[in-house]
Amino acid sequence: MKTVAVENTTLTAEDLAKLAKKGPVILTRNGQPLVAVKDLSGSDWETVSLANNPRFIALIEASRRSYREKGGIPLEQVRRELGLKPRRTGSTKPRRR
Repeated sequence: MKTVAVENTTLTAEDLAKLAKKGPVILTRNGQPLVAVKDLSGSDWETVSLANNPRFIALIEASRRSYREKGGIPLEQVRRELGLKPRRTGSTKPRRR
């Protein structure tokens, strides 16, 4: 991880992007973190937007907390309730489509 003080740099956005290919770049102001620049190559827009959406993150955290505290519903029960056929057992090979 590289740290760059915004007061003392002449780096361009392109320079920062190149640095971020090697690892996160933290821009600081007066020694305090201001912003992080991270390489997102190989990511899609949906993943990036959801990973940075506070409402989505809160929803996931609430779901995980509920699962830890109350447990969950077995997949076979969900399949029954939705009227789906039970999954075949005995084979671990993926099905072809």
